[in-house]
Amino acid sequence: MKYGFYIGCTSQSDSYENEISARAVMKHFEIDFQDIEDQNCCGTPIKSTKHEMWAFLAARIHVLAKAQGYDAIATICNGCDLSLSELAHELEHHADLKEKVNKALAKEGLQFESALPVRNILTILYDDIGLEKLKKSVKKKLKGLITATHYGCHIIRPPLIPRPADAEKPTKMQEILETLGAKSPNYPELLDCCAATIIGIEAETALSESGGKIHIMKQRGYNSICNICPFCHKQLGASQDVAGKVIGKDVKLPAMYLSQYVGLALGMDKETLGLQLNLTGWEDLIK
Repeated sequence: MKYGFYIGCTSQSDSYENEISARAVMKHFEIDFQDIEDQNCCGTPIKSTKHEMWAFLAARIHVLAKAQGYDAIATICNGCDLSLSELAHELEHHADLKEKVNKALAKEGLQFESALPVRNILTILYDDIGLEKLKKSVKKKLKGLITATHYGCHIIRPPLIPRPADAEKPTKMQEILETLGAKSPNYPELLDCCAATIIGIEAETALSESGGKIHIMKQRGYNSICNICPFCHKQLGASQDVAGKVIGKDVKLPAMYLSQYVGLALGMDKETLGLQLNLTGWEDLIK
């Protein structure tokens, strides 16, 4: 399968380590991928206020990827993944919206006919590469890590469209981490939201939610956090200092992307995985 790699906005602004590590891991396992040329925003930030514009932006990515000969779209952001996946459902059930989208696309000589499959980095790791191949590739077992996984809302919902992980009892991230040698037990707060969606309007509430979740992780004995979404990573990783001040507790806990954990187990160095860009004590975690 030939993937059109959709980078998204966040990795080009403040989540470089997400993109760097995903590229490194996919190359290691010889996943056939190249960047989608002339890609644009997936439309997520304006979906609730400019629905037709969102549909146009998401549809354009599908059209470009198909025209460039790709079989599927690879994503590294839960928001992008949901946006591009939901687009197919919307245009299939709303002919009038599809007509408007194609009218806009026609200005570039483009036309939307059907959507490509959209596959998140979690799907690529778990299904395309597979646990057995991951296990055979481990050079440095992640012994000593007790890692709390955080899936994020968009990777498991809504149920109207296929999502990469089960909405009630997701296990794929834990299975991957344990294949790498870490321990990743479930915890009651696994599906609690990180509150990234309200950070722009209720910052204190959002940080209280994320800080509270990290505090619970520490109380339950975890020594690390694993994310797959850059927005969740900002809440549960990069914002730990300010979240701790908001709730008046120490919530410092090393947080990294799933692809970074995989890369560490494969024996990759810190520059290859962008570890130096993490802000939550990855050095202590590796020691």
